[in-house]
Amino acid sequence: MYDIRNGTASLRINQNLTTFMAYVLYGVLILAVGLFVSCAVKEVSVKIDNKTISYHTFAPTVQDVIREAGIKEEIGFSGSPDTLKEGETIEYYSVSRHLSSRVRDGMVIWVYKHRITKTAENEEIPAPVSKKWDLYLEPGQQRVTQEGKKGMTKHTFIEHYRDDVLLSKKKTGSTVIMAPTPQVIAVGSYSAPSRDVASRQVSSRQGTPGAGQQIKFISTAYSHTGYRTATGIKPRRGVVAVDPRVIPMGTKLYIEGYGYGIAADTGGAIKGRKIDVFFETRAEALKWGRRTVSVQIMK
Repeated sequence: MYDIRNGTASLRINQNLTTFMAYVLYGVLILAVGLFVSCAVKEVSVKIDNKTISYHTFAPTVQDVIREAGIKEEIGFSGSPDTLKEGETIEYYSVSRHLSSRVRDGMVIWVYKHRITKTAENEEIPAPVSKKWDLYLEPGQQRVTQEGKKGMTKHTFIEHYRDDVLLSKKKTGSTVIMAPTPQVIAVGSYSAPSRDVASRQVSSRQGTPGAGQQIKFISTAYSHTGYRTATGIKPRRGVVAVDPRVIPMGTKLYIEGYGYGIAADTGGAIKGRKIDVFFETRAEALKWGRRTVSVQIMK
């Protein structure tokens, strides 16, 4: 005979066991999910533009994190800055870690903003100064015969910035956009010769001497006569009487033992390869006497 009370008790036991097992399985599932989430979710920090973005992510690689952070610009630059035109700029980003690196919990990723631009700068070119002898100026006198003007050079550069900090600046070229105009000063003084000019030896030639030649001449000397020279200037040291058929008037000379001079006078006895050098006093002229000297024809 079936005992209803025993059957009911047995059913209750089975129901309680089933409920218990369900709770156990549910607990295991929650534990597994929690363990999975704790392992899969990682906290990362992205630093960009002086800001830090910290959050939890399932992203597996650094590249995925960068995309999640909203950075859509190009990472890295594969072109050549030399192809940039003046005023042109290229912007890109770089990352402190390799894009394929696996994300780790607590990872900090630095994102840098780069800017490469081609710039131009102008630089003044000082006006050069050129001095020329003038027959009609007294020693020590000067006169500006042409005003100088500064020129201009344009330099181009490739500038590389990272987060607005200049990393490098490389010059790529220079162009003279306006050449300077020299200042020309006429002077009436005669400077002492430089050693290289005084010691230069050039072989003699027949006929009218050309620039750069050094030729032997017979030299005499003279002093004040009360008259002006054949060119109309007052005689002074540095004036040399020549035969214009041999040395053209106005030719600059360097005379051995005398110094610089200029062909600015003539004389009845000065024919062929003869010259007459001027001294301020008769005593100096007599001391010079008559001698053979090397004469350097200056340019």
